[in-house]
Amino acid sequence: MRAHGLAILVTIACALSLAACGSAGESAGEVAASASGTAAGITVTTTPTPKTTKQPKRSTPKPTPRSTSTKTAVAGPATRIVFVDVGQGDAAIIKSGSWTGLIDGGPSGSEGAIESALRGLGVSRLDAVVVTHPHADHTGGLMGVAYDYRPRQAYVGEGAGGAASALRGVGAAVKKVRRGDTLRFGALNARVLSPGSLTGDANEDSVVLLIEAGGKRFLFTGDCTGANESLVGSICARGPPLYLLKVAHHASRSSTSTAFLAETDPRFAVISVGPNSYGHPTPETVAALKAEDTRIYSTQKNGTVTLTIAASGSVAWTFARSAKPVTRAGGSSGSGGDSSTTGSSGGGSGKVYVTETGECYHRGGCRYLSHSKIPISLKDAKALGYRPCSVCDPPQ
Repeated sequence: MRAHGLAILVTIACALSLAACGSAGESAGEVAASASGTAAGITVTTTPTPKTTKQPKRSTPKPTPRSTSTKTAVAGPATRIVFVDVGQGDAAIIKSGSWTGLIDGGPSGSEGAIESALRGLGVSRLDAVVVTHPHADHTGGLMGVAYDYRPRQAYVGEGAGGAASALRGVGAAVKKVRRGDTLRFGALNARVLSPGSLTGDANEDSVVLLIEAGGKRFLFTGDCTGANESLVGSICARGPPLYLLKVAHHASRSSTSTAFLAETDPRFAVISVGPNSYGHPTPETVAALKAEDTRIYSTQKNGTVTLTIAASGSVAWTFARSAKPVTRAGGSSGSGGDSSTTGSSGGGSGKVYVTETGECYHRGGCRYLSHSKIPISLKDAKALGYRPCSVCDPPQ
């Protein structure tokens, strides 16, 4: 985890749920949270507003608040989920007992943050990695981590050719996964909900995983959008609401539709995002999540976010930077469009930017551009030998 002056612990007490997929969800009662700052010697206790009780959108009604009767403790290992702050990209660690997996590897330069989080969990080797799709903001730091942590297994989606070959090179057994597969993550089952039908769009064909821990459901979406996002929503609607949604595509406006949110009904959401020129998270997506009474956190505002889920269903949240939820869009500038592309733009005639001394071409808002940025056509940039920036992921 990155070093910060203050680490804030938020513990959310949730009702015991013995439900498997398709059964009743957790308590809709109040959630108590506490934040402490030991460096300043200050303890603050708050009670966040629970999700508003609404008319059920499907046949399974939300349960009533838990009773005060004593329940028998459920034995079993805790699950850790860590959303690593890798800037504008995605990387999440899943730890179930002695089993540890990594979902995506962030942009180039993310290795240090990911490996710090792994060391903090006491991990010396990865059991598995998942490559949701091949874009650079999800794979740029992956191979550095793979060389150091030698994953035994790799699960990849469509079009992960380069990453798949590199993972084989470090000894991982590579398996391509599709909707209907079930993966074993230690004591947990991870259902693959997408891709269903392949569209040829890397974002839309992202691997999507539904994981259950402590009777709660956690959805990891990659950058899924379009028809496959709709399919995922319809599958999730058959069961209880999600406890947590990893928001697709850094909360761009091209994903996380209102229809999808109505079907998944997430109680919490985490956006993996950093400083960017795309306007992520976009006002539209933040507003849609708030309209669903979903409490939102982001790695840009909250730093690395860690959840510890007990077998009984109680969840402890730890934030590296701040425990305050996201209340408005926080992207720096831009149109709020996609931060990645699936092919060439305009046959290679789109405008990109280079610098006098650099070796890469960039999108206009890339932080690695200097004030002397030089506009050039994509076709000319490629002809002159410039390579695409791995951070801003310009057209290729």
